[in-house]
Amino acid sequence: MNYFDTSALIKHLIQEAGSQQVETLIIAELWLATSKVAYAEVHAALARRLREGALTHTAHQTISHSFDSDWRVYLRIDLVDPLLTLTRELVLRHPLRGFDAIHLASALRLQERTGEAVQFVASDERLLAAAKNEGLVTVDVRR
Repeated sequence: MNYFDTSALIKHLIQEAGSQQVETLIIAELWLATSKVAYAEVHAALARRLREGALTHTAHQTISHSFDSDWRVYLRIDLVDPLLTLTRELVLRHPLRGFDAIHLASALRLQERTGEAVQFVASDERLLAAAKNEGLVTVDVRR
């Protein structure tokens, strides 16, 4: 199963370096998992691009609606107390930002709960290194 952090989800919505690799991963796998925090992160990233002029109002609306439609079929990981505890442990072991730690904890919890190997898809070097160090298979979609 593939777990996508927000940077990978953005590459599904907006054509940029790594987008083709993300599309290939999405087509190849039945399920796409992510944390519920990704909803706010994606919409914040799209709004920033709108404010900065990288997206027109029409493009922003279209992409936002597309994401909301996709969101319904994603496997969304809840922010439950055991996950938050794991997040605290991860930030002590790795130089991670808060939401990155939540994404990593979500992927680890998903792997633990399903007993299925989880492939961690992201484009952040530190997050990918931490995920690999924690035993996840990683896919770097920076290129």
